[in-house]
Amino acid sequence: MPTSPPPLPLKAAAPPRRFTDLLRHGRYSFTERELMEHLRMTYRTIKQREADPSTLTIAELLRVADLLNEPVQDVIAVVLAEVQAGVTPPAGTTSS
Repeated sequence: MPTSPPPLPLKAAAPPRRFTDLLRHGRYSFTERELMEHLRMTYRTIKQREADPSTLTIAELLRVADLLNEPVQDVIAVVLAEVQAGVTPPAGTTSS
Protein backbone atom coordinates (compact mmCIF):
# COMPACT_ATOMS: atom_id res chain seq x y z
CA MET A 1 0.00 0.00 0.00
CA PRO A 2 1.57 3.34 -1.02
CA THR A 3 2.15 5.82 1.71
CA SER A 4 0.44 9.14 1.57
CA PRO A 5 2.50 12.30 1.38
CA PRO A 6 3.24 14.00 4.68
CA PRO A 7 0.70 16.59 5.73
CA LEU A 8 1.47 20.15 4.83
CA PRO A 9 2.64 22.25 7.75
CA LEU A 10 -0.08 24.34 9.29
CA LYS A 11 0.32 27.96 8.43
CA ALA A 12 -0.64 30.68 10.80
CA ALA A 13 -3.98 32.14 9.86
CA ALA A 14 -3.55 34.56 7.00
CA PRO A 15 -3.96 38.12 8.24
CA PRO A 16 -7.25 39.75 7.33
CA ARG A 17 -7.06 41.82 4.20
CA ARG A 18 -9.54 44.50 5.15
CA PHE A 19 -9.86 46.82 8.11
CA THR A 20 -13.37 45.63 8.85
CA ASP A 21 -12.05 42.06 9.06
CA LEU A 22 -9.63 43.14 11.77
CA LEU A 23 -12.50 44.47 13.85
CA ARG A 24 -15.11 41.83 13.07
CA HIS A 25 -13.27 38.59 12.32
CA GLY A 26 -9.94 38.82 14.07
CA ARG A 27 -8.71 36.99 17.14
CA TYR A 28 -11.29 38.68 19.32
CA SER A 29 -14.95 39.40 18.83
CA PHE A 30 -16.52 42.53 20.20
CA THR A 31 -20.05 43.80 20.49
CA GLU A 32 -20.89 47.13 18.88
CA ARG A 33 -21.02 48.68 22.35
CA GLU A 34 -17.55 47.35 23.25
CA LEU A 35 -16.11 48.73 20.02
CA MET A 36 -17.73 52.10 20.67
CA GLU A 37 -16.38 52.28 24.22
CA HIS A 38 -12.85 51.07 23.52
CA LEU A 39 -12.37 53.04 20.32
CA ARG A 40 -14.17 56.12 21.66
CA MET A 41 -16.19 56.38 18.46
CA THR A 42 -19.88 56.48 17.73
CA TYR A 43 -21.54 53.59 15.91
CA ARG A 44 -21.82 55.77 12.82
CA THR A 45 -18.12 56.70 12.90
CA ILE A 46 -17.08 53.05 13.20
CA LYS A 47 -19.23 52.18 10.19
CA GLN A 48 -17.74 55.09 8.22
CA ARG A 49 -14.18 53.99 9.06
CA GLU A 50 -14.98 50.42 8.04
CA ALA A 51 -16.41 51.66 4.73
CA ASP A 52 -13.46 53.99 4.10
CA PRO A 53 -10.44 53.25 6.31
CA SER A 54 -8.44 55.98 4.58
CA THR A 55 -10.22 58.39 6.94
CA LEU A 56 -8.78 56.79 10.09
CA THR A 57 -6.69 59.11 12.22
CA ILE A 58 -3.39 58.13 13.82
CA ALA A 59 -5.06 58.22 17.25
CA GLU A 60 -7.80 55.88 16.01
CA LEU A 61 -5.24 53.49 14.52
CA LEU A 62 -3.39 53.45 17.84
CA ARG A 63 -6.63 52.67 19.73
CA VAL A 64 -7.49 49.88 17.28
CA ALA A 65 -4.02 48.36 17.66
CA ASP A 66 -4.30 48.57 21.45
CA LEU A 67 -7.77 47.01 21.45
CA LEU A 68 -6.71 44.14 19.19
CA ASN A 69 -3.36 43.72 20.97
CA GLU A 70 -1.64 44.02 17.59
CA PRO A 71 1.42 46.05 16.61
CA VAL A 72 0.24 49.35 15.17
CA GLN A 73 2.43 48.69 12.12
CA ASP A 74 0.34 45.61 11.31
CA VAL A 75 -2.91 47.56 11.56
CA ILE A 76 -1.50 50.35 9.39
CA ALA A 77 -0.26 47.78 6.86
CA VAL A 78 -3.76 46.31 6.50
CA VAL A 79 -5.32 49.76 6.09
CA LEU A 80 -2.64 50.90 3.66
CA ALA A 81 -2.97 47.76 1.54
CA GLU A 82 -6.74 48.16 1.43
CA VAL A 83 -6.54 51.82 0.44
CA GLN A 84 -3.88 51.17 -2.20
CA ALA A 85 -5.92 48.30 -3.63
CA GLY A 86 -8.80 50.69 -4.12
CA VAL A 87 -11.22 48.55 -2.16
CA THR A 88 -12.74 51.59 -0.48
CA PRO A 89 -15.04 54.13 -2.11
CA PRO A 90 -13.42 57.35 -3.38
CA ALA A 91 -13.08 60.19 -0.89
CA GLY A 92 -16.19 62.30 -0.62
CA THR A 93 -18.61 59.45 -1.26
CA THR A 94 -20.60 57.86 1.49
CA SER A 95 -22.01 54.42 1.79
CA SER A 96 -25.21 53.81 3.68
